[in-house]
Amino acid sequence: MNRARRRAALLAGAMGATAVLGLLARPRRMVDAAPDLGRAFPLAFGPWREDKVAAAFVRADNELANQLYEQLLERTYVDSAGRRIMLSVAYGREQASGLELHWPDVCYRYGGFSVYGKHAADVPTDGRRLPVTRLVAELPLRPEPITYWAVLGGERIADANSYRLRRLAHAVRRQIADGLLVRVSSIDPVTERAFELQATFIDQMLQAMTPDDRARIAGIPPQG
Repeated sequence: MNRARRRAALLAGAMGATAVLGLLARPRRMVDAAPDLGRAFPLAFGPWREDKVAAAFVRADNELANQLYEQLLERTYVDSAGRRIMLSVAYGREQASGLELHWPDVCYRYGGFSVYGKHAADVPTDGRRLPVTRLVAELPLRPEPITYWAVLGGERIADANSYRLRRLAHAVRRQIADGLLVRVSSIDPVTERAFELQATFIDQMLQAMTPDDRARIAGIPPQG
């Protein structure tokens, strides 16, 4: 092989190596398709039905949330006893620091609420336990106990600090992770009673989902 051909071969090899390195360095999306929140969350399950008349009582920082997320689902459910539960689900395909603005302990304070009683808890569902965070957001004469959790790249995460650490780990690996935050709340002056009702609601809601939706929404893989 003469010098010109060797030079051409070396150049072609270098170009190929550059292309491969470029592909390796390119961030990779962990999921291709976004969930259909309106379909994944059933309109009716157990004793619960969507209350189409009642608007969600709290849409904390809703305008900002619409800018940050690709999907934002808000519903109010009512059971046969007339008890109401509010559901809010925010989803984004590419997670950035902006998601932190929608954590309930942040956005409720932004909305003028007093926030207190934040603690970790578990909700039993399908023979397993769903780690969640609980707190109370309150305006005068309007206490709202809240249960929430997040899922990042298919992994269930209960609090903002853990979320930030996992997001950083994905960034180091050049992985683009999607994420969602699920919030369940109700207006009730008796905090423990509200949390018990919310736990029952969450369990019944997740049980009514398909196994794939349950895995995506709560990070609970199907039992094998």
